[in-house]
Amino acid sequence: MPRPEEVDVVAAMKAAKTGEEILASWAMQRPGYVPGAGGDPTLDFWVHNKVEMLHTFAQNQLTQLLDRGILDPKTRYLLLVGLYMMTNHWDGVLPQACNAKAAGASDEEIMEVAFCVCYSVGKAKMQESGQCLDEVFSNPTFQKIERKK
Repeated sequence: MPRPEEVDVVAAMKAAKTGEEILASWAMQRPGYVPGAGGDPTLDFWVHNKVEMLHTFAQNQLTQLLDRGILDPKTRYLLLVGLYMMTNHWDGVLPQACNAKAAGASDEEIMEVAFCVCYSVGKAKMQESGQCLDEVFSNPTFQKIERKK
């Protein structure tokens, strides 16, 4: 069951059929946002060419997230900011950061999410590099090579 603050958003999302209606329903999450101001060419392409793509890969999942009401909006949007950063989906960070701010997140909380992303990526890269170098250093071919003096 959607949280009280998202009941109207979920209803609009469920009613949305056209690409324009879908984007307008998403915009309801963020007070002060005007859909179409500046546009998003990556989404506009699907709005005008194959709206089923929006339904299949975004609208249905987003509607379910909000309809279940498990995560509060601020937590959900902070999580999405981090996920978009982790996947290098830089165009998605701004809208989700705006949604997070509209849901009550502070700049400091958004920065903390970025810190967590850097920690996770950096640590994972350190672990992967360590495993790789362990395999390199234990490889017989590497061990046979004589270091130039």
